Amino acid sequence: MNKIYNFSPGPSKINESVLKEVKNSLENYKDTGKSILEISHRSQDFDEILNSINKNFQNLFGIPDDFKILLLQGGATFQNSLIPFNVGPEKSIGCLVNGTWGQKTYEDFSKINNETVLYDANKQSLDTFLDKDFSGFNKVDYLHITSNETIEGVQLKSFNKINHNKLIIDMSSDFGSYKFDFNNVNYIYAGAQKNMGIPGVTVCLVKDSFLTDEKNPSYLNLNKLTNAGSVLNTPPTFSIFVLKLVTEWMIKSGGLEYFEEKSKRQSNVLYDFIDNNSSQVNCKVEKTYRSNSNVVFNFTNEADTENFIKLSTEKGIIGVNGHRSVGGIRVSLFNSVDDEMFEYFMDFFKQFLVENK
Repeated sequence: MNKIYNFSPGPSKINESVLKEVKNSLENYKDTGKSILEISHRSQDFDEILNSINKNFQNLFGIPDDFKILLLQGGATFQNSLIPFNVGPEKSIGCLVNGTWGQKTYEDFSKINNETVLYDANKQSLDTFLDKDFSGFNKVDYLHITSNETIEGVQLKSFNKINHNKLIIDMSSDFGSYKFDFNNVNYIYAGAQKNMGIPGVTVCLVKDSFLTDEKNPSYLNLNKLTNAGSVLNTPPTFSIFVLKLVTEWMIKSGGLEYFEEKSKRQSNVLYDFIDNNSSQVNCKVEKTYRSNSNVVFNFTNEADTENFIKLSTEKGIIGVNGHRSVGGIRVSLFNSVDDEMFEYFMDFFKQFLVENK
């Protein structure tokens, strides 16, 4: 079988060393005679997995003492219901919308919380909203942002500068790829299938002060979910196990410092190449907000797009087609995209432009 180079926006490539451990554990987990798929979420084995994840997260992110780690089923979109139910009807939520996923969050929040306020970056520049002196956020109790919009390729890496001290952040597609401060953060959530593992589990970092006494049903009650330590009901044990392995691999690789440097370096090489070949390709995203995780661009000749996807697939490069809503090309540079894989893509890209002038 020919080697595959997965540049998909998710689920992303899993490092080979992690896959090897997964394979061994599927057949016989820690010499127990059982598969990892068979372990109980009430067992000591699973307690050890959860404890390891807590230690690994502390190592990677330096999580403050007043934050809890919560691992929930499903994807991040479920949070569009969970969050407004826990904020409650008396408090307001602002939504800074700079792309498709932020817009979906705003629409869902609005159905539950009547005090939801839209801050639309399509009508007012992101520079305005991210100015430390911007006072427009003062009228809302909480502010939701999407740190990286995978479809549009827009990233807000400087969210710590936002003039609001109770941020709720969807970090699904850049969580684990750079260091950040928790000083103005209340709640972070991220589907694991980009940088941290496989589909099925959403990582949540919850500030103690965000845990309210709202009388929600159990699985919509952050207080109950957090107090139960991620096992209020049966969690996605296998996805959580893979999360443990991936965080161990991240630490061995050099931690967030390594992955931040890698994503900056790779994305800068790709953006520079695009900008230097503007007669054939272009990236319309403002340079300040270009994503290090998802590089989106278009060919000036639309016929080249289909040809690029076809030929790249033949070369084993998969997942580079843009989202169906916008078209074009999207190259996702998540943590598992190593330099050998990246260089293989760049060699193909350079050759394609030469042959299609």
